[in-house]
Amino acid sequence: MKTQLTLTQRQSFKALSFVLFMMLTSLTFSSVYGQTTNEVASSERTIKGVVTDSKTPLESVNVIQKGTRNGTVTNKAGEFTFPKKLKTGDVLIFSYLGYVDQEVEIKEDTTFITLELSEDLIEMIGALDTGKPYKSKRKN
Repeated sequence: MKTQLTLTQRQSFKALSFVLFMMLTSLTFSSVYGQTTNEVASSERTIKGVVTDSKTPLESVNVIQKGTRNGTVTNKAGEFTFPKKLKTGDVLIFSYLGYVDQEVEIKEDTTFITLELSEDLIEMIGALDTGKPYKSKRKN
């Protein structure tokens, strides 16, 4: 069963179609949308680097983006490639047992980081008790 559209229904349908088409066109070709995506894409970049101590490259140094769970570790040559793209102002934290943690802020021109970690003083608190013989708590 076919229904016939009256002239006024056809006109209102055409008007509604035209309005929807114009809205879609304005959103698709919006200059503001284009600028923000280009700006974000150009400011985000992959960061690579190498971490050493005073003599040799350091393997398994933790490299973590501050305030997130994003991170990686260095390879045998002390090299790393951060898995997420970073933007200006992001901070990377470098940590390794026995060395002082360091924070590096990403600048506008940062793409490669060369970092030398300095040794940290670790003190053992307390004295070793050697006066008593060891006795196992396990019952045989």
